[in-house]
Order: sequence, then C-alpha cells, then structure tokens
Amino acid sequence: MVFGRFVSNPEDLKTVQKIADQVFVEELGLKTGGAMADAFCLHALVYDGDAPAGMGRMMYDGDRFTIADVAVLPQYRGQKYGDFMVRLLIDKGMMANAQEIDLDALAGTESFFGTIGFEAQGVPYESLGGTWQPMLLKTDRIHKCSGCAR
Repeated sequence: MVFGRFVSNPEDLKTVQKIADQVFVEELGLKTGGAMADAFCLHALVYDGDAPAGMGRMMYDGDRFTIADVAVLPQYRGQKYGDFMVRLLIDKGMMANAQEIDLDALAGTESFFGTIGFEAQGVPYESLGGTWQPMLLKTDRIHKCSGCAR
C-alpha cells in the first residue's frame, strides 16, 4: 500500500535526510544537505508498504509557500510517487489557504511539475551545482489528474 505522512520526530527526519542525501548529493552531485530539520519546514515521506520511497518539504515564511527538496528513490521513479508527494504538499498548503505555491525545479524536471500545474516564472539560475527554474502554481489552476487527457 502506498501512503504519505507528515513527519517531525527525529528518527523520521533522519530518513528524510538520508533520502535527500542519496538523491541530491550522491546521485545528482549537488552541493546541499544537512539543513533539513528547519523549524520552518513541513517534512513528508511517501511509503511503499513499510519502505520509504521519497520525501519532500514545504516552507512558509509568513508570506509565501514554497515546495523544496522533492526526491524519490531511483527504484520508485516513474510510478507516480513524486506526483503523490507534490500533491500531498500542495494539499497541506491549500488547507492553510495558500493561493500560490512556489518551487525551484532542477533542470530537466520542469515538465514533471508542469503536469501538476506549475508554470515557469522568470529565468533559470545557477546554485548548489545545478540549474534551477523558478515555477509557480496558482492553486485554482491545479491539474487534478496528472495522467488524464486535457
């Protein structure tokens, strides 16, 4: 069974960090890691049965909701785990009355976020060893079904 949950206990946050390090640092070679347990972040894990399959986090700075660090382990990619994680975070933001949600998509992932309804904003920039495209979701324009014909 696939399910997601928001986490805050130290053991679960270690799992979040482990997935982030495996995907972002080891696999993609990005210069990041170590700052995941931000008090201003909402962390989530998605599971395939008892096995963690991916992680994500959302921040709220008092003005903007931002999704960051969405990562799915290689063996679970292409099976909608990432879509599920992003939608879980969006749902939480919408419950807090978010009208817009930002994210910075790593080059090559823009189309994935576009299937959900995020649109490119501004110009790409270089940071942490990667190229990032700022994107924005207006929550009244979310694509309800990522695999549905439009």
